[in-house]
Amino acid sequence: MAISAIVDYAFAHFDLVRLYASVFEWNPASARVLEKAGFTLEGRECKSVTKDGQTIDALVYALVRDEEV
Repeated sequence: MAISAIVDYAFAHFDLVRLYASVFEWNPASARVLEKAGFTLEGRECKSVTKDGQTIDALVYALVRDEEV
């Protein structure tokens, strides 16, 4: 999976502890891709994105690096 490869690369080559991504509330496919890559839903940003003339919620997903890595 491309996201897993990017996550692995980012954690291996940069001093990162946390990665995050937002998806539109009406896009469950994108949310599922993040979940499969290990991201966890952290919250909802209410009315935070305007797309095609509509103001909608964004879902925030994050992945925190293991302390052992």
